[in-house]
Amino acid sequence: MRPLALLWALCATLAFGQQLVNGPVVVFLGPPGSGKTTQAASAAKLLKVPIVSVSELISIGDAELKKARKSGIAGMEPETDPLLNKFFEERLKRGDVSKGMILDGYPNTKDQADFASKLVASGRISKAVILHLQVPDNVVRKRLGDKSGKVPASVEQRLKDYHRETTAIEVYFPNAEVVPIDGTKKPNAVNKQIQKVLKARFGK
Repeated sequence: MRPLALLWALCATLAFGQQLVNGPVVVFLGPPGSGKTTQAASAAKLLKVPIVSVSELISIGDAELKKARKSGIAGMEPETDPLLNKFFEERLKRGDVSKGMILDGYPNTKDQADFASKLVASGRISKAVILHLQVPDNVVRKRLGDKSGKVPASVEQRLKDYHRETTAIEVYFPNAEVVPIDGTKKPNAVNKQIQKVLKARFGK
């Protein structure tokens, strides 16, 4: 997940137009190992809304993505392919997200964020609430290290990306509704915090 891109696209006030999503839109922000996927599933169950994941969008456009790669039109990874914008719009039109959705992994590039932001500006997607699962780096390293305590280089890189994006969020989205959540607690305790926030905002 690219939290900066998500916020870029979704933390704007609605302008006009008929909505395809007029219920809660919830985004989870947090470092690797913070439990975003687990908590997203729980939130979706509480709010009774579907999760729209990047893997689902790739599945929707699998044939088209493969064709583009085979023809040499695109060389990037599926998660960052601009074609996902088309599949995202198709996904919104199914109707099951009209009462809200949890977003997982899309948008995660500037191109995808620009596209999603146009959907927000036209009133087709409602404003998002961002739940920030806060976990210190040392706790992340402990959670994701191997048996000997060694931390994979990929984890360190993901931590760097997370901090860079979080800093950018503070600069570019000072008025965004970002709700801090203590992610150091056990999953059930984290879940209780999240449920309290969601119930207060959405009356669930």
